[in-house]
Amino acid sequence: MAKAQKKAKAKPPSKKTKSRKPKKLVATASIKAAAKKSAAKAAKGAPIGKKPRQASAKKADDTITLHGVFLSMPTAKVGLMLSMCGAKWNYRHVDMRAGQHKSPEFLAMNRFGQVPVLQHGSRSIAQSNAILQYLAQHFGKFQGRNESETWRIAEWLSWDFDRFSTGVGLCRTFAKFQPQTPEEVKAFMRTRGDQALAALDRHLGTSKFMVGGAPTIADIAIFPWIATADEGGFTVANYPNVHAWAERMLGQPGVAHPYNLLPKEDRVAA
Repeated sequence: MAKAQKKAKAKPPSKKTKSRKPKKLVATASIKAAAKKSAAKAAKGAPIGKKPRQASAKKADDTITLHGVFLSMPTAKVGLMLSMCGAKWNYRHVDMRAGQHKSPEFLAMNRFGQVPVLQHGSRSIAQSNAILQYLAQHFGKFQGRNESETWRIAEWLSWDFDRFSTGVGLCRTFAKFQPQTPEEVKAFMRTRGDQALAALDRHLGTSKFMVGGAPTIADIAIFPWIATADEGGFTVANYPNVHAWAERMLGQPGVAHPYNLLPKEDRVAA
């Protein structure tokens, strides 16, 4: 009994722990102002919080630059297309006499070392008829109205390179730039040119334009050769259907004789 009482005395009575009250949060003046502003936005239906920043899209370079030579009819084809499309384009004269077309800078644009070259933004395209096809797709103009016309246009573009430019075009080249060309070569190309003009005349006797009733890039490809055919010794008036077609082409918006269309020196579009 005494031992039990002794143990009981050894344990002091437990004290009740005092409960701590949580601290009351007090908004600062800046927090109160921000909350009031957010509440006002919410009342108007505006989203709360900052809008995520959107990366500003860089404007794509849509500059068109034609590199060529004033007397080059392949260059004239591209200039005519751009004019008929109402496009703004810069022009860079290529000094071929100085060998500019063989420089590393030019060959980086056109591995063939020829004119014309079209630069559209960061893209470079060579070969005049290929450029016409590119521009027709880009502007959505002077293309075929259906699949059948598209293939007909492609046929005429190939025929132009195969027969017309090597006949009518080369005769002009011999007369203006290469008079030393052997006479037998000139005679062969003259026959080729006559045959090409006769074939074109037959076709244009059945069609207002090269493909259908409106101009396409097939007309644009051939017109410069016809406009300068007299320089190669050809008389377009001897081919009445071709002559009438050339007059119709001259009546189209943006069409002009190559010498009235291409600049003779560098030009920057306004």
